[in-house]
Amino acid sequence: MHRRPRLILLAPAALAAGGALALAACSDGPQSAPRADDPACTRALAAAPPAVLGRGRTRLDVRGAAAWGDPRIVLRCGLPALAPTTEQCLTVDGVDWVIADPDADPVVFTAYGREPTAELSVPTAYGRSAASGALVDVVAVARALPSNGRTCD
Repeated sequence: MHRRPRLILLAPAALAAGGALALAACSDGPQSAPRADDPACTRALAAAPPAVLGRGRTRLDVRGAAAWGDPRIVLRCGLPALAPTTEQCLTVDGVDWVIADPDADPVVFTAYGREPTAELSVPTAYGRSAASGALVDVVAVARALPSNGRTCD
């Protein structure tokens, strides 16, 4: 089966959500996502690994989130599902992830086709090439979130 390039149309709602995420990333620290208390996030975060990129869990007083290492690699759950997008998309162990800006710091990956969804922020201090490796460590969390049927295909 031939796979098409993973490009889909960008909806205005996705632009607005991306802007809000960028603002949250510029604040003093991670913020709780709008649906952080969603029971699906509680179940999904129970699958969070003890380590990401070889870094152990660190304390994070943010609802619906987990963190590892210093600087913190942060996984937040409870974000709205992504609308169709033209951003780069990759598949890791059956879960699609959108990369909003691979040149940003941190590199932010958002699970695609999940609702609510999760995002993983990986500081570039870990290396840009290693950032996507963190997805392998947290894929069980994203896989535990309900699918909305969208894929990057």
